[in-house]
Amino acid sequence: MAILEQFDQRTKVPHLLIELRNQGYIEICGKNMGGIYDKLDSFFKTYFGARDARLVMRHYVVSAAGLQQLGSFGRLPGAYSPIPVQLRKAAAASGKDLVRLGLTMQPKEPCDEVCDKILNRMLVSVDVQNRSQAVINFMTNECGWGLHLADGGNLGYKGPVTMLPDTPHVELPRIQSLRDTGECMRTDFVQRRWGGSVVGDRNSHKDYCDLKFTTSAFKKRGMQGENNLGMKTMEIVDFMTKECAWTLLTCTGGNCGLTGSMREQQMVFRNDAHVQHGDQHLMIELRDQGYVELNGLHDAPEAAQLLDNFYRQQGCQVYQPGFWESSEKFCDVKYQTPAGFYYRAGTTNNLGKRTIEVASYLGNYGWMLLLCNGGNIHAGQQRSGIIREQQVKFTKARPTDNPAAPLLMIELRTIPMNKEGHYQGFIEINGQNTNGVYQQVIQYMQQTMLCTPLGPQPYCDLLLQCNCFRLREATTSWHHLHGRLNGESNFGRYTMRLCDFMVDHLGEWDLIVCNGNSVDSIFRVGKDSTISVNGREQQLIFRHRPGGRNVFMAADVNVAKLGRPPLLPPNYWKESSRTGSVGQEIVPATAEEIAWIQEAMDGTYKKKSTRDRAGGPLADRFVVVSALRSEHPGLWEKFAQRRNHVAKDIKNRSTVEIVEPKTVKACKAFEERCTHPRLGNPTNEAYLFHGSNPTSAISILSTSFKVDFAGAAVGTMFGPGVYLAESSSKSDEYARDENTGGAYDGLFAVLLCRVVVGSSYVVEKPGNYTEKCTSGEFDSVVGDREKAVGTFREFIIFDEASIYPEYVAFYRREYKDGPPAPKAAPAPAAASYAPDQHVMPAARTMQVQIPEGAAPGTRIQAKAPWGATLEIVVPEGVTPGQLITVSA
Repeated sequence: MAILEQFDQRTKVPHLLIELRNQGYIEICGKNMGGIYDKLDSFFKTYFGARDARLVMRHYVVSAAGLQQLGSFGRLPGAYSPIPVQLRKAAAASGKDLVRLGLTMQPKEPCDEVCDKILNRMLVSVDVQNRSQAVINFMTNECGWGLHLADGGNLGYKGPVTMLPDTPHVELPRIQSLRDTGECMRTDFVQRRWGGSVVGDRNSHKDYCDLKFTTSAFKKRGMQGENNLGMKTMEIVDFMTKECAWTLLTCTGGNCGLTGSMREQQMVFRNDAHVQHGDQHLMIELRDQGYVELNGLHDAPEAAQLLDNFYRQQGCQVYQPGFWESSEKFCDVKYQTPAGFYYRAGTTNNLGKRTIEVASYLGNYGWMLLLCNGGNIHAGQQRSGIIREQQVKFTKARPTDNPAAPLLMIELRTIPMNKEGHYQGFIEINGQNTNGVYQQVIQYMQQTMLCTPLGPQPYCDLLLQCNCFRLREATTSWHHLHGRLNGESNFGRYTMRLCDFMVDHLGEWDLIVCNGNSVDSIFRVGKDSTISVNGREQQLIFRHRPGGRNVFMAADVNVAKLGRPPLLPPNYWKESSRTGSVGQEIVPATAEEIAWIQEAMDGTYKKKSTRDRAGGPLADRFVVVSALRSEHPGLWEKFAQRRNHVAKDIKNRSTVEIVEPKTVKACKAFEERCTHPRLGNPTNEAYLFHGSNPTSAISILSTSFKVDFAGAAVGTMFGPGVYLAESSSKSDEYARDENTGGAYDGLFAVLLCRVVVGSSYVVEKPGNYTEKCTSGEFDSVVGDREKAVGTFREFIIFDEASIYPEYVAFYRREYKDGPPAPKAAPAPAAASYAPDQHVMPAARTMQVQIPEGAAPGTRIQAKAPWGATLEIVVPEGVTPGQLITVSA
């Protein structure tokens, strides 16, 4: 099995990269979790007219005798150089046949695949932005994945979209672009502040944007890439976050044009009705021509003073414009850097190192790194003519943030070596060696990326040579560029696995930056000509989060189609769900449904806490931000059959104890859903809450609960069943936010389940009351701790078919007096880099016995000795009674 496949099997919550390329390809990279590849395949073929394709990068080798006949043409030692086009040209020029020259193709290697899945569809250059929006809509609204980052590049107009499946996303982002050619969006702001005017109408540009303006507000001057887009970016960010209360999700810049001197800026905002991070923003632009520019200081005077001290201590001085320069401001403050401040050698630079330095400094004073991106232009005909710039964005941290948490930057790079297209791969790492992360990363890269550590360098804290990167060989047709000339590489595959390793496998790092760049090196050909050879770069930044995340999965869950209409499906389902032609549809809840959920949350709220509350003090209100609804024909079929069975049992019983949950009267609409117009509600059906985190909650929508497992490893108060709450305050005690540092940081999750409560056995004292239900005497147990000690009633179900998990609601905790002060995070251990200490941290493991009835693919739960509740999907090939080892 390939090394990446082995790695994917251990990944629990993967990242996914989707690249839209106007040269005709859609590339997907990352673990195929939950059948997401099939969903994307259907989406792209249906709406984009795409078809299957395949791109493979292979070595072409000529025999030694053949090389002698071709003269100087060959391979650079230690570098990767598949050049079949040049081989053919060289053979033709020498009059030699390729076969006679001994041309052979080396065996395919795992790193020769461009991506994990590829489709072909011609995208015009101007519609990638709208196509990106369509992909975001599909992934977030219909697949339940969350948009984490979006990035565009100047080579091939790429629009990669990085997705995570563990963050809810219902309100759609609106992509806004600023381009120094005079185009932008947002009606009132652009017209009022920038003197913009609408170009055409909404239908004039529908193929590539919703609305287009022209404005003279964007300026540039000189030959070193100076412009005012940083200043204008901060203006629109302030407007969108402070006046409109939209969350800034991503902010990236790119260079385009013949030399890259034209600049464009892309921002993605999401309408959350409240800003998910601080509403003060700051931008620092590092320009390796000898400047540092600051923007956003108008409402952050303390940051201005901090940065002035920081840069003056390093020998920087406030820039004094020459008499020939205009007095117009292109930024708030501009510094001139001393010699040696920036490292420049070909395409190699130290902007990553400088980024981590200033981010760590500002973090100690409450400013948190939010986003960053790089760009480059050509100022001459030599390799040294590359001009670099890096934008670094910060936000003022909230009380619950940890802005001083250590940062780690990992940069993947290919460096062109000569005009024939030879290149070498390197990985640069900058940042503190927190908890020995350098040794962990080195071992991972040696095992999966064919890396060799080279030690510290003047421009980075650690350099590794990497032999797994591939740039696809190019054709030189001027009207249709292929291969490395259009950025075709396998960076996406390794970028996603590296994110999975840091975030999921190590479990204590959050991805906050993922951006790509293309940089050309210029080589002279003859006396008067030059050739541009492309190199690829990928920049990742992770923030340390002590404690990690408690999300445990042992296998993918693919939902099989029922293949027929389920029993009495809800009339508000989609037609595909009602006919059973899909395995599952996850759709965004309507505004009306969100209002109903809010009504249920408010109507069952109780100002009471128990010892189970471990996630902070009780909030004064739970405010629903968004929700997803599951249409699962297979689970609904089991639920409807169980409901019929309970109705017959109740009819035949002599004693029936109906305990109506408080959720019934809290929301009239949900009560009506559970009531038959003619039969009423004979099974005491009701909606009940189950608190969780976003990752686990979304997974439960696909798998439901596994009752058998609850008693196998979990100590429970009333027996091994599924515990559901009638009070939002009780379910909130078990709710957790992901705390990923992303746009949904601070949101909690609760499942709203349709439950056949039936006849209940009511108890006040703890004990195992399983037999009361499994014997058929009752259908549920009610643990009435409200009557016993004044807290809450809990409903315990011992047949998973009695529960249909219908909604996941994502909410924030609202405190009248402001959020509580966060607990101080433990200081991570710092260590210096030691190349010989390649030691992975010891994993926490435990053994779990698979209970009876737990088939492969079903979900079970276990209480770990270290206190966490593990959610496990039974692996393929495992039988009931067998012991399996799970690890954190």
